[in-house]
Amino acid sequence: MMRPVESKNPIRSQISSVILWSRNLDKSAEQYSRLFNLSSEQQERFGHMHVLHLPNGTDVMIDSNGMDNVPIPDKAPPLCFVPADDIDEAAALIESLGFQIIYGGIIRNEYVSFFNMRDDDFNVITVCQNHK
Repeated sequence: MMRPVESKNPIRSQISSVILWSRNLDKSAEQYSRLFNLSSEQQERFGHMHVLHLPNGTDVMIDSNGMDNVPIPDKAPPLCFVPADDIDEAAALIESLGFQIIYGGIIRNEYVSFFNMRDDDFNVITVCQNHK
């Protein structure tokens, strides 16, 4: 196991934001604000950037700057992980909001159940329920 470097490091050991690219900022902002159940007070718009302030202190930054000519990938790895209390209810919500469940649907085992979701721009997020 690697040990932390003893010298001062300018990089903090935290992730403060997740950035999602979008070709339709208004649609993405609406979808993700409903996904995370956020009020308008928990959101800000800065031109081509819409910021969702999650209650745990992490921001989801949806950025449309320069996206017009960027191709949508055929496949992508998950950008982040979000917990769910009930994986089946989470899957129903995801689909009702216009997201797509990909890569084989809900995977279940004794420890966790999870699925990967994607938006229209192929931003992929893993949704997971812990069974411990």
